[in-house]
Amino acid sequence: MKTMNQFIAFLFVVAFISCKTATVQEDNSAKMFSLLPEYCNTPDAMAYSAKENAILLSVPNFNDTMYPGLIMKVDLNGQVVPYFPTPVHPETGKGAPMGLEFGPDGNLYYADNQYFFNKDNKSRVLRVVIENGKPVKCEAVIENLKLANAVRWNGDFLYVSDTFLDLPDSTGGWGAIYRASLNEMNKGCIKILSDKSQDDPNLVVKAKCTPNYRNDKAGFDGMCFDKDGSLYSGNFGDGQFYRVTFNGINGAVKEFKVIDNSLTCVDGICYDKTKNVIYIADSEKNAIHEWNIAGNTMSKLWENDDTDGGDGLLDQPCEPIVVGNKIVIANFDMPFPGLRNSKYDKIHHLSALNIKP
Repeated sequence: MKTMNQFIAFLFVVAFISCKTATVQEDNSAKMFSLLPEYCNTPDAMAYSAKENAILLSVPNFNDTMYPGLIMKVDLNGQVVPYFPTPVHPETGKGAPMGLEFGPDGNLYYADNQYFFNKDNKSRVLRVVIENGKPVKCEAVIENLKLANAVRWNGDFLYVSDTFLDLPDSTGGWGAIYRASLNEMNKGCIKILSDKSQDDPNLVVKAKCTPNYRNDKAGFDGMCFDKDGSLYSGNFGDGQFYRVTFNGINGAVKEFKVIDNSLTCVDGICYDKTKNVIYIADSEKNAIHEWNIAGNTMSKLWENDDTDGGDGLLDQPCEPIVVGNKIVIANFDMPFPGLRNSKYDKIHHLSALNIKP
């Protein structure tokens, strides 16, 4: 195996790699959007880059850590090229990018999830500095998280979900959502309290996951905001779906409650501002659901059986994103007990669903 630097250089040499492109969908079934190369074995979160007119895809590569974590660029035809090789943590020697989104300053922010390598508060939020349209360097802006997962911006405030607080409670697992202003982060790296039994000044909400038949204690996972500034999130371990409202934009929490308990797993979520709905990735059932905000109703858009992904179907979907008239879906393909996905496959891909009028 080549050295890390040689491998990263190799990635950019093969940037022209030919990948399977998106197929034109004639119905509302899940189809292949992009077939990913071998060194992208665990695709996770996505952000749309208007300047690139492309999707940026985080790839932590948990399924085969021989390959380093990196961020890829996927054009709207499904072609894939490397975008940014994410730096490794100085203690674990690993980089694991997950949730990501552009901030109001034009820089890219992402969750560096170190939990699978070291559970002792090593996860971070990192900022990829963009100059002249290109990523030039990376710096930590939030530290001391457990399992940093989703990253979302609302105005000048960044929100990050922490899926495991690892509090001493044998009956369930606790997750949290934190936030920090751009001004705070520009003054220096924010260190979340390492003692998670205390309430950090940057804490927005925390909630307990009550494990269901899968006995999974994973808490808050995906997040998104609607047009009114309400925050939505859900637990991976029990499927509880929450809404948080605020007193003013990014103010104190006004109300935090469960708005739906019909699901058993909530992974990544995204907001469709055109239809005013939220799309939810259900990793357990290989499904995508839709939450109608105005109607307060949950419906299933798609579900399929276990697959290796070669047919373009969902293979443990972890996050959706709206691009044009499609929902593009990343397939994590990293089996946990109780999920429909029974094994890790050598096919790595993004799927897509047509958005119904």
